[in-house]
Amino acid sequence: MEMICFGARIAQRRREKEMTQEALANALGVTNQAVSKWEADQCCPDVQLLPALADTLGFTLDELFGRETPHTDAAPESAVGGLPWADDDSLHAVLFRGHSLLMPRDGTVRFDRYDRERDRVELHFTGSVRDIESDFAVVCKDCTIAGDVRANESVSCGDVGGSVTAGDGVNCGSVGGDAHANDGMNCGDVTGSVSAGDSVYCGNVGGSVRAGDGVTCGNVGGDVTAGDGVRCASIHGNVSSSDGVRAVMDSVSDTLSSVAERLRRSGL
Repeated sequence: MEMICFGARIAQRRREKEMTQEALANALGVTNQAVSKWEADQCCPDVQLLPALADTLGFTLDELFGRETPHTDAAPESAVGGLPWADDDSLHAVLFRGHSLLMPRDGTVRFDRYDRERDRVELHFTGSVRDIESDFAVVCKDCTIAGDVRANESVSCGDVGGSVTAGDGVNCGSVGGDAHANDGMNCGDVTGSVSAGDSVYCGNVGGSVRAGDGVTCGNVGGDVTAGDGVRCASIHGNVSSSDGVRAVMDSVSDTLSSVAERLRRSGL
């Protein structure tokens, strides 16, 4: 590889990618002056910025520092090794750049850029699968899911044999385990408990229900906690909501009316 200074290597690749110093600075969250000093070899980037700098310029870290990447004549394998999950029948949807799995830590510059890319991607799947784990939104209406669904964005699917966890809203059929959404929840019967950052609309729930907004559902086997009104067929546990007095009084009123009607009919 031709011997090129670190700063010149940054400047050369930046120009090849038709980026201005300002564009590179904005992508990394630094000033134009900082990029200018890097390219003039007056100073070096912070070590925490190096992965993001390499990604932005399309370098590996070895290439960024002028080291040749070793090559092998071995035929590429169909399976990728060293991944952070078991080699089973579960479906995993993630982003790769080249052979590098992009799973940056939250709160870093790389995560912010990755998060913006992830928002534009949806996983559409048809067929049968054990589990689904996706960094993106999941859309699988015509799909048989025997196990769990975990997505960093929204989930829209049919019946789920296990639990559902979503970073956004959930719209699905029946759920065999628990159901959690950071936004609203719209589903059928849930064997376990339900928690949502917004409103909950569902069928019968075997466990408890917790919602940041209102709750509308069938029979609930546990407690109900809501940020707004509660409308359920029956609740076997306690009710707590900002509109709780009216919700509880409605339930009590309906019960008393039913008892009074039965007493009237019996002549008591």
